[in-house]
Amino acid sequence: MTAVTKLSVVVPTYRAPEQLRALLLSIAAQSFDTAMAEIIVVDDGSPEFEPAAWEGMAGAFSLTILHQSDNRGRAVARNAGIRLARGDVVIFLDGDMTVEPGFLQAHADFHTRHHGAVAVGAIRWAPEVPDTPFMRYAGSRGVGRFDVGPVPYKCFVTGNSSVPRQALLDVGCFDESFSTYGGEDLELGYRLHLAGRAVFYEPSARSLHHGWKGMQGMRASMAAYGAGSLPLLLARHPELAGVLRLDLLQQPLWRPRRLALALALRPLVHALVYRLAQWGEALGYVPALWFDYLWWYERTRAYLQAPSAES
Repeated sequence: MTAVTKLSVVVPTYRAPEQLRALLLSIAAQSFDTAMAEIIVVDDGSPEFEPAAWEGMAGAFSLTILHQSDNRGRAVARNAGIRLARGDVVIFLDGDMTVEPGFLQAHADFHTRHHGAVAVGAIRWAPEVPDTPFMRYAGSRGVGRFDVGPVPYKCFVTGNSSVPRQALLDVGCFDESFSTYGGEDLELGYRLHLAGRAVFYEPSARSLHHGWKGMQGMRASMAAYGAGSLPLLLARHPELAGVLRLDLLQQPLWRPRRLALALALRPLVHALVYRLAQWGEALGYVPALWFDYLWWYERTRAYLQAPSAES
């Protein structure tokens, strides 16, 4: 008889009580053996956060609430949850999500079929999120480009994924040096890959993403990623420059592709593409390539201007 997998759901949260309440209620409604799953919420330093106020919010599931006194980032918060976890498998969820029926069962079934592997579930925008070209583009990235089955390690994200707890411990969990937006999931996914852990897309594990930023908000997030996390990521793993589309920066300036890169980083070119994308948003259609460029531009330009970036 195949052993039943016990799950530990780790959720970091910060200053988002209504979103956390919705997430816990969605988990409470899951049809899953409550003895075989636990929920661990790590509050990352929210002012006036009261752990006792959340008792019973996850229904019959065991709920552990940890309040950290300081805001230190999601890598630290998730590691705190991993240390508390008693399950064989850790499920990572972002605090601005809710889960669809069958979510826990889908992750449990995956690890029964793929012992030792990593699952990335399907993240969809919640109904209240505006249906714009940019939001459709953002929702199509990552595992959205693949069918069910094996996917590249760079698709590992912590919004909806599950990993054997021992695999996390073996590679040292999240790098807590990552304290700003982005990078900590790719870095961990890469180390899991080096350790031989395969990554799969499991679309039956469905979650809804309620937090959204729009095009302008994502530009700011990518700039923060480029300035803060990207120098650290490349210092740890310089071989990831190609994955991050930064390897061209290492080529001589006279190379045609390097010249094209220099042109693409000109503010005037960016301003033109951004204005065209704004018009396209209003009209209901923007080529994905334009969003690819804007995403890359904000991240790359911020990286090049960061004090620790290589010249």
